[in-house]
Amino acid sequence: MMNRTVRSAFEYHQKGNLKQAEILYKKALKKEPSNFDALHMLGVVSSQRGNHSIAISYIEKALKFNPANAHAYFNLGNVYRDKGQLNKAISCYQKSLELNPNNANAYFSLGMIYQSKGELDEAINCYQKTLLLNSALADVYYNLGIIFQAKGQLDKAASFYQQVIQISPSHADAYNNLGIIQREKGQLNEAISYYQKAIQINPEHAIAYNNLGDAISLKENRRIDDVISCYQKAIELDKYLTDAHYNIGNAYKEENRLIEAIAAYDMALKSNPNYIKALWARCMSQLSVIYPDQSSIQISRELYLKELMNLQSTISLRNPEDIEAAADAVGRHQPFFLAYQGYNDRDLQHLYGELVCRIMSSRHPEFAEHLPMPSCSCGDPLRIGIVSAYFFYHSNWKIPIKGWIENIDSSRFSLYGYHTGKKKDRATELARNCFTRFVKDIYSFEELCRIIRNDNLHVLLYPEIGMDPTTLKLAALRLAPVQCTSWGHPDTSGLPTIDYYLSGDLIEPKDAQEHYTEKLIRLPNLSVYYAPDPVPDAEVSRNMFGLRPKSILYHCCQTLYKYLPKYDEVFPRIAKQAGNCQFLFSSLPEIESIIEQFKTRIFQKFKEFNLDANNYVVFLPALDKDKYTALNKLCDVFLDPIGWSGCTSTLEAIDCNLPVVAFPSPLMRGRESTAILTMMGLKETIAASLDEYVALAVKLGQSSEWRREISEKIARNKHIVYKDKYCITVLEDFLDKSVKERLVSKEHVIVK
Repeated sequence: MMNRTVRSAFEYHQKGNLKQAEILYKKALKKEPSNFDALHMLGVVSSQRGNHSIAISYIEKALKFNPANAHAYFNLGNVYRDKGQLNKAISCYQKSLELNPNNANAYFSLGMIYQSKGELDEAINCYQKTLLLNSALADVYYNLGIIFQAKGQLDKAASFYQQVIQISPSHADAYNNLGIIQREKGQLNEAISYYQKAIQINPEHAIAYNNLGDAISLKENRRIDDVISCYQKAIELDKYLTDAHYNIGNAYKEENRLIEAIAAYDMALKSNPNYIKALWARCMSQLSVIYPDQSSIQISRELYLKELMNLQSTISLRNPEDIEAAADAVGRHQPFFLAYQGYNDRDLQHLYGELVCRIMSSRHPEFAEHLPMPSCSCGDPLRIGIVSAYFFYHSNWKIPIKGWIENIDSSRFSLYGYHTGKKKDRATELARNCFTRFVKDIYSFEELCRIIRNDNLHVLLYPEIGMDPTTLKLAALRLAPVQCTSWGHPDTSGLPTIDYYLSGDLIEPKDAQEHYTEKLIRLPNLSVYYAPDPVPDAEVSRNMFGLRPKSILYHCCQTLYKYLPKYDEVFPRIAKQAGNCQFLFSSLPEIESIIEQFKTRIFQKFKEFNLDANNYVVFLPALDKDKYTALNKLCDVFLDPIGWSGCTSTLEAIDCNLPVVAFPSPLMRGRESTAILTMMGLKETIAASLDEYVALAVKLGQSSEWRREISEKIARNKHIVYKDKYCITVLEDFLDKSVKERLVSKEHVIVK
């Protein structure tokens, strides 16, 4: 029982008057040097004042007089925790629990230490024991939510945050984290609602404003000003919130406002010089979506190379924190627009790929080593994995994924699909039915790596590398003995972890291997199995698109960044000779600033030929599938973009018997339409020069008779391009051969 002096000291202590409490505790000790309560409480007071060493001395002395006091061990654990001596803190909490197994606070404190050390399973165990003793502790549910969110178990994390809200309805952070989970799952409206609730509870919640901007930025038809406004509010509340500066940069970058984007990234770096995401984004921001002229492209490449080399020399991988930050940056911004500049990117992509692999192997060394080839029992199918974010109705799904997975011999190959994206539709279900195992909705990167590794694949195929962040990260590791990519994004990956690049013999030039860091595999023809969708028999009219009654209609409905400035002249040159004609461009991407930049460039080029572009150039909105088909049926000539050829768009044009004019460039991505026409035996509309491209376009536009002849020839021959089983057979033989070669190759076998 406390004596009167200690009791009085304790009353002052509870009221926060530490000075008077300390005086009285010490007074009690003068009378009774072995007074446990006075020693114990002096230790607590010292701890509260930040004098941890003195606090430890007092509490340890107190325990000599009362070694069975659980509360003293608990407080000693708190002091060691605050001092950063976590192992000693753990020992004290464990001792406290030995003496009093019903101390919920000790379990909770122990759980927090384990959580801070990354020992999550131990933390979960402690939190669960806490809840058995006291099920109304909101902070315990909140911490469990954080743990399961980090593990990628989003539904379980959300259930814990919901428990937090039930106990503490004004817990703004729980609402914010629920928003993060919904955004991760692609549920943007729900995410926005949770962020708004967090802000309603706490109007100064800077992070919630930042996250709200993120969610709005992902919505279709969002206004960029709304996005930027959220980030600016976050910075107003916390000027050192580096993520908000970085995110404003991302918003500007998406609009191709690169000077403003780089300035925002620099602000993030000013706030935190080691902020790798901003360094990475700054590098990728040297690559524009649209260029005002051809010389700007070369300047862009030089600046990109300079920034890329700066990244290589700046990024530190000396400690776990540096490695984690670098790995987090990988894939957030990719050199997607590099491929649209019209040059051989092998050297630049090699530098980039080496950097990405160095970071990812440092972050996940357990998934970076070469793997021995699994044995192949006679008659057992080989296990082939396919990783993609595009198992839905998308150009990558249409070519090459769908045709390959539906037609590969299931008696020879067992297919394993890994869907890294969030979007799903009817095509996703079609895909699932083609696989022995179809993995989706895995939100933990490490878990996905383990799943793929544990499937013990022979070959892992990435139909594209360069568009989806998760796909890039996976491809930079070694999850199968043989790893391949293809032309879903038609450029070399640059990754030393990718062994082969699968392309089509008709598409590739003779010197094509010089364009790839991977070994090029030339599958026959186009390399893909394409089955056209039925062409709807719908009435079409020019009035649907607001077009002149008798003008020659040139189909140019491609994403605007496919068009290189050096080829802009073809349009006014065609117009000059063809007369009454209209060039139909697409307003894709649907970003006003990019459309305006392209308009400025193309209108200037018409002006140089003394033509008013308003009389010739039409920008159509984004079209749904039926309207796009109607446009193909309505147009007179399909003008294949020079330098970045159409593939799916060209195949859809010939489905409607629309004549195609093509001019092959030196790189595969500028030769797809040429390959399609060649395969059909329709070389008469393939140009050998820019002048011939213009001449063919004019002739097809002016001569309805020749146009009809070409259209009829397409109708007779297009079946040759469809349902090409030969490329499937050769693909199967390649897969089989690549496995057998590794089985007998000692250099790829790990001896353990």
